[in-house]
Order: sequence, then C-alpha cells, then structure tokens
Amino acid sequence: MQPPEKPENETSRLEALEHSALLFTAAEPRFDRITRLAQRVFGVDTVLISLVADDLQWFKSRQGLNVAQTDRDLSFCGHAILQDELFIVNNAATDQRFADNPLVTDAPHIRFYAGAPLHEAHELSGELHRIGTLCLIHPRPRTLSDEDGQVLRDLADQVELEIRQARLEKQLLRAELAEQRLASVIEGTNIGTWEWNVQTGETVFNERWAAIVGYTLEELSPVNIDTWMALAHPDDFEESSRALQAHFKGEAAFYDVHCRMRHKDGHWVWVHDRGRLVSRAGDSQPLWMAGTHADVSEQVQAQFALGQSEARLRGLFELSPYGIALNDFDTGAFIEMNPALLAPAGYTREEFATLSYWQVTPEEYAAQEHEQLRSMEETGRYGPYEKEYIRKDGSRYPVVLNGMVIHDAGGQKFIWSIIEDISERKRMQRMKDDFISTISHELRTPLTALRGAISLVASGALGALPDTAQDMMAVADRNSHRLLVLINDVLDMEKLLVGKMSFDLQWHVLKTLVAISLVENQPYALQYDVSLRTLNLAGDTQVCVDAGRLQQVLANLLSNAIKFSPTGGDVLVTSQHYGGGVRLTVADEGMGIDPQFHDQIFDKFSQADASDSRQRGGTGLGLAITRELVEKMGGFISFDSDPGQGARFHVDFPASTAGPSRMPA
Repeated sequence: MQPPEKPENETSRLEALEHSALLFTAAEPRFDRITRLAQRVFGVDTVLISLVADDLQWFKSRQGLNVAQTDRDLSFCGHAILQDELFIVNNAATDQRFADNPLVTDAPHIRFYAGAPLHEAHELSGELHRIGTLCLIHPRPRTLSDEDGQVLRDLADQVELEIRQARLEKQLLRAELAEQRLASVIEGTNIGTWEWNVQTGETVFNERWAAIVGYTLEELSPVNIDTWMALAHPDDFEESSRALQAHFKGEAAFYDVHCRMRHKDGHWVWVHDRGRLVSRAGDSQPLWMAGTHADVSEQVQAQFALGQSEARLRGLFELSPYGIALNDFDTGAFIEMNPALLAPAGYTREEFATLSYWQVTPEEYAAQEHEQLRSMEETGRYGPYEKEYIRKDGSRYPVVLNGMVIHDAGGQKFIWSIIEDISERKRMQRMKDDFISTISHELRTPLTALRGAISLVASGALGALPDTAQDMMAVADRNSHRLLVLINDVLDMEKLLVGKMSFDLQWHVLKTLVAISLVENQPYALQYDVSLRTLNLAGDTQVCVDAGRLQQVLANLLSNAIKFSPTGGDVLVTSQHYGGGVRLTVADEGMGIDPQFHDQIFDKFSQADASDSRQRGGTGLGLAITRELVEKMGGFISFDSDPGQGARFHVDFPASTAGPSRMPA
C-alpha cells in the first residue's frame, strides 16, 4: 500500500480548510442534495464530500457509507488532492498503490474511485488550495467517460459554490451578532454613534448622540454635517479640523478630540469624539467615517477641579514658610523640595535633588532616626522630632520634623515631611534664658539684703513702729519673700536645665522624710486653715534620693495642695508599693485641674489661672522644677484629677526595705 504524500503547501492548505469552517460540522441539505444527485447520475454505491485534514479524512456529506471518517494514510482522497485534474482508479485490486489497502481488501471493497478536487481560498493570501474532494466509489471496476468526468467536475464546482456560500452566511451571521453586541455595549454605556459621508455631508446619528445635547433625532431632523457644525463650539473648529486632516493623511490612526457641544438648555457639554475612515472613494479620497460621541463633562470638570486643587497645593508648597520634602522611603533620596527647605540649607534645587536623607543628617542621630523609621512602619507617621540638618558649608542648624508615609498607584512608598527651621526660636530662647539668669543673679544679692533689713525692722528689733508703718512693713516683707522665691525658682530651673545642680543620693526612710516635710509646711497650712494628714505610709520603705531635694519636691506639692484646698479642708499624704517601687501621693480636696490644662501642667511658667487677678500666687515654675528634680533622682511624677474632686499628684521611686547607705550621684 502506498500512503498519500503531503503537498508542499500543507500548512497553508490546512489553514484554508480551517477558513472554510466546515470541518466537524453538522450535515447540511445543500451538500446532501449534490451527493444524492451524483449517486443517481453515476449509478455508484457511494458518493462522498471528503475533507482531508492533518491525519484523517472527514465526510461532510456521504451517501452509501456509514462511517464519518477514515485515516488519511488509507484514503484515496489524500492522493486526489495532490493534483488539479480528476483522480481516477478504474480497478483498485490491480493498482499497486491500493491493491493491499484495507479499504480494498475489506469492506467497502473499493474497486472504482473517481475524485474531483474541491478548492477553498486562504483567508489572508486569497490563494486557492485543494481541501478535499467530491468522489465516486463503487465495489466493481469501471471506467469514466470524458462526458461523465465533466459532469463530475461540474458537480464539484457546485459543491465549491455551496462551500463559499456557507462560509459567507456564517461570516454574515457573525457580523450581525457582533453588530448586535456592539449595539448592546453602546446602549449600555450611553455612547452616541455617528457615520459621515465626507464627500456629500450626509450623516447618520443614533438617538444617544442627540440626547447628549438634549435633543431627539426628530427635533434635529434633517441631520447632516451642518447639524453638527451648528452645535459645535466655534473655538474648537481649528483643533477638530487639524485632527481630521492628520487622520486623512494617515498621520494619526484615529480622529480623536475633546470638544464642546451646545446643549438644548444653552450650556456647553464636553464630548470625546473619536472615529476613523471606513472607506475611500475610487480616487482614494476619504468617503465614509464612523465613530463614537461620549459625554465626558463630569470627567473634564473633575480634571479641572483636580488641576485647581493641584495648583493651590503647589502654591502652598512653594510659598510655605516651613520646609516641605518628598523622599523615597527605601533610599531616602529627595524627590521634591520647596524653597523654604533650600534657603537655610544653602543648596540649589538641583544640588539638593542629588542628596539622600542621610547626607543632610549627622551620624549621631542614627539611633533616633531608626526610632522614627520604626514609628513610620508601625503607624505610617513620625515626629515631632528635633534634630539637626547639615548645611552645604558643613555647619548645622536645628529643625523639627513631622511626616507621614504615602503610597503611589504602583505601591511604591514615599515620605512627606514638614521641616521647621527653629534656629531663630533657639536663639530667642537662649537670649531669654540668658536675660533671666543675668537678672536673677543681679537681683538675688541685693534682694536678700533688702529682705533681711525689712524683716529686721518688721520684727521690732530696731524699735516699735506705729501701726500704720507696721502694716506697710508686713506687706513689704510678704512681697519681698515672694520675689525671692521667684528668683530662687528661676535659678533652680536654670541649674537643672544646664546640669549644674548636684544631687547627693542616699537611701532614706521615706516615712521619716514625709514627717519632716509635714512639720515644715504646717505653718503654711495654718494660714489657709487646712489640715495635713498621712495615711498608710509604707513602714520602713527606703528610697534613694537627695533628702534636701525631696523636701523641695514635697514642699512644692504640699504648698499647691494647701493653696487650692477649701477652708477647713484636708491634704492627705499616702504611700503604697507600686510597680516594684513605692508611690507617694499628695491629694487635695480642691476644684481639680481644668482638663484643658492637663497637657501644660508641668510646663515652665504655666498656671491654670495666669491672669493678674489670680488669688493664690505662685511663679508657674514649681511643678516644672518638681518634675526635673524627681526625674534627676530616678523617679517619675504624674497626676490625675476630676473636676470638683480635687487633684492627686503621684511620685514614683525605686524602693528597698534595707538599701545601701549611699549611691553615686
């Protein structure tokens, strides 16, 4: 047996067969009519329309045969498609190519075969390929006359016509379905459509096109290109014409513009107009165009609003008195920076853009920087954070930073930072501190002498004074005392801030220190008719403190509690074991601390009532000094207060029941 060879253009031939869209499809009357006619005309047992695929032949129509396909290697049709002429085998039993073919030796016992090739065009090249045959098969040998051969060819040509017709019908059906789908999409998206004959001005609009500008097609009828032009904004003609000509010349794949159309109500509607040429005239001039018309007013307005917002933000960015920077989260590189950041640093914008965050940060801030980085990773924010920046000339200046992490559309992380140059603030603070320190030192010595003299006269040591003079001396004595307390407080605060105050830390029994303080502050309590009481003082508990400084802490807390207690009220001092140490609490029965003042309670010169009319006196430094003293001795101070229910100040220290006699300061 000789299997059929495959033609040189086999790949293209199979593509043409695929293009026919017949393979493995249902039987169709149009093809069955031809095979029945051929069976009757030629008086043969079997007539087939055979399509030769890659490894089999499949029968689109068959008469006298029950199988739908056979192997290509056994097929007679595989030989027939190798030539354009009819392929005829008069007696397969004596033909060496087929004598031992199973289709000859077994059923259907083929003896006579005549096949006329069927042609189909390649979809892309248009070249005709032999995709199968119309063939006659009979179990007895016979011949085919020239006239019969022509009839077979004529019938094969009719099959080819039906193949083309079937393909065209399927293509038309697909096109109709595609058009229906497109229409559904257009209807669902409220897109207007248009068609325009460039040569005649004839136009076709859908209802949505008219609805975009508030009309119905009937109201616009008759419609043509003049209808369009009458509704278009005159200022958009030039841009539309330029886009149109670019498309006609092939410089742009589409006509694509945003333009304005006048609505029936009088306002302007922004539309996105997009289309393309679908045909040209015989002289290659533009003929028909088709396209879409979409209302994009909301998008344009949103884009305009976004542009305005960006302009405002850009103005704030450029004019802000504070430095603002955008950094890459991973590298620290500066991406955006405003003039307020550049000015104190001494760099140009181009120079700053080449720097990394770490190139303007001194190395000694590495630990704090990692703390801020951890804060950003956990909360998305950092600061306020005080540090220094390095200028272009190598000098430094102080800044306070606050920032937050943002992500772009691609997920990349950036850091927006506000950088405040606090050089002037620091300079003013130093001037203020120096001034206060100088004045305090210059006033302390003469004031001490003055107070001593006033006290001496007021005591009567220099002789009795008239009652009027005695009253005036008492006033002078009280006010000189208040002034001396203020100066001492200022000097104490200065020493604490610059680290010049020494501490002699030793282990002391807390109960003893509290008892001494109560005795020393009892006269002050009597002036206000307030009782000082203790409760549950922690036995022999010891704390490592400077005894004198702790007495100063207790004096500040007790004097505040006494001043703010009602007449006849109690100030209660308690202690308890707390968090591995001891907590000392001073509680009063006053009106409590205004919640709005809680955050400033330990600030310098801070008072809940700082007006000149306050009645209880004080410098506003007592609690600030108290906190510094407690922290210098390794403790922690806090408070709680409810309106109308007094205030409770808590001082926590590490504690021991049998501590060593002394610890280094």
